[in-house]
Amino acid sequence: MNGYGLVLGGGGAKGGYEIGVWKALKELDIPIKAVAGTSVGALNGAMIVQDDYELASELWTSLSIESVIKVEKELAVVNEKNKKSPVVLAAMKNMISSGGLDVTPLKELLNRIINEKKIRDSQIDLGMVTFSLSDFKPIKVFKSDIPDGKLVDYLLASSCFPAFKPHEIDSKKFIDGGVYDNIPVSLMIEKGIKDIIVVDISGLGLVRKIDKKGLNIIEIKNSEDLGGTLDFNGERSKINIDIGYYDTLKAFGKLKGSRYYIIPSDEFEDKKRHYIDNIGLEEIKKMYNFLGVSLGPKSAANSKLILDRILRTINQYAGQKLDSYSIFPAMAEITAEQLGIDRRRIYDLNELVQEIMKEYDVIKNSADFKEYIKGLTKLILSRSQLEFDREIKKTLIEGKFLISYDPYLYETNDNIKRFRRFLAVAMPKILIANMFISLILSKEDRQGQ
Repeated sequence: MNGYGLVLGGGGAKGGYEIGVWKALKELDIPIKAVAGTSVGALNGAMIVQDDYELASELWTSLSIESVIKVEKELAVVNEKNKKSPVVLAAMKNMISSGGLDVTPLKELLNRIINEKKIRDSQIDLGMVTFSLSDFKPIKVFKSDIPDGKLVDYLLASSCFPAFKPHEIDSKKFIDGGVYDNIPVSLMIEKGIKDIIVVDISGLGLVRKIDKKGLNIIEIKNSEDLGGTLDFNGERSKINIDIGYYDTLKAFGKLKGSRYYIIPSDEFEDKKRHYIDNIGLEEIKKMYNFLGVSLGPKSAANSKLILDRILRTINQYAGQKLDSYSIFPAMAEITAEQLGIDRRRIYDLNELVQEIMKEYDVIKNSADFKEYIKGLTKLILSRSQLEFDREIKKTLIEGKFLISYDPYLYETNDNIKRFRRFLAVAMPKILIANMFISLILSKEDRQGQ
């Protein structure tokens, strides 16, 4: 059977991300020949082999702490509200010290949803890792190694987080496989599978090094925080599923971007050319003038420092060698991120720019912005360098307001340029965002003429 080996890492409540990965793989029609996982990765792996996406999605989006752990009602309420209580924390500590948290609800859940016959009959293999406390050694098994009727037991053994009560199979105690290998790529290597998709959800546990020579590995890792290991929450899982879905599309080249998800298309390339190809020496001079830095081989040391700071920051988002065509989308992403524009959706580049300018207009026309800028302008224009350096430390920094402050390439006031140089060093992303909006406004002005 042709296809990839899919390796799913452990991470408890973060596991909804892996369902998003699965959704994307199905949509992309990526064939899977085997799945190996540790902890929640093993549980999700069983659902994948069982080929029941709708059930898995419904399960994760309705999940709660009570679905996994047997807890007192008060404990569950506090967990849902994400509050810390000394009484609750003490109760949790007592449960753990008395042998571990009771995962009877998880066992009952797995007995309801896992179809062992369907998994065994599937052409997709299933492997998992657990750790035997009784023998003090790791146990790596595939479905053919597991006795009939024991599949749920081994899934529980693999996912028995150290805070949980150890799971017993035939009088032997087992705990979470993450104590040995939280991302078990070795299982695929042992099966001779060379094309491997590896999903890392930043879970707790050890990750064994492997020799990647001769392997074709596609790595998918969460692009943002997925929440706590024990934060079993349906709403949080919905977000994690979306992130997993988008990250997978990006891993397979269907989306571009560093922090955002941007559709690669002719329009994407046209938009870059629209802004980049028409930038001549005059515009470049204006961008330098924007900061009040010198242009040429004899540039002052502070000018070089400022430019280096800006370019290094942009390069973190460029995703490739920094050039004129990678700078524009990188600056757009930095600007969108600093303005807090929703990243959990797919954009084309034009849409992202439009969202940026909409947010800019909202900020620029707000009463709070006008009041803040009035005081900031007074500070910038009426102080000497020494007074400015002293007073700016006392000024409340409002990032969104600073992005929208005087974003024009044609500024001639040296004090404002000094302030921009301060931002370039202290808050380079804010300055880049301010510069990006200036570039857009400049182009709009030229088109309107």
